[in-house]
Amino acid sequence: MKKRILIMGGLVALVVCGTVYAATRQGGFHRLFGHRLMDHIARRLDLTETQQTQIKSIIEAEHQKAAPLLEQAANNRQQLHEATRGGKFDEVQVRTIAAQQAQTMTELIVMRERIKARIYTEVLTAEQRSKADQLIQDMQSRFADRFGEKFTISAP
Repeated sequence: MKKRILIMGGLVALVVCGTVYAATRQGGFHRLFGHRLMDHIARRLDLTETQQTQIKSIIEAEHQKAAPLLEQAANNRQQLHEATRGGKFDEVQVRTIAAQQAQTMTELIVMRERIKARIYTEVLTAEQRSKADQLIQDMQSRFADRFGEKFTISAP
């Protein structure tokens, strides 16, 4: 049961992260990748148009909340780059920026997990959950084959 939950979480995370990432980027490649990923998963799970619309609305609602956090993460990365440019290193400053980034990433992770749980429980049917579990298990096996057991995919 725990493994199924981990697998489903990975699938939903992949959908959500791909979609959110694609939505936050300006370039066509990133948008195209997110849409292709969503289309692929929608086909594999036999999602109806209504379900796809529900998922998009869940993601869009959370994306509005995520926008300031994504901006903060980008600002933190820029501050870190500036703080260490040219070989400079002030450990206190780097630790401060790292702590800010950790808090921002914590909020984004919580948001992602909330989205995954909502999609899994509110949108997918029992049959689709089973398909999603199998899809994640297959993905996890491929990751394990390529990168070893230390890389796992989580599920809600």
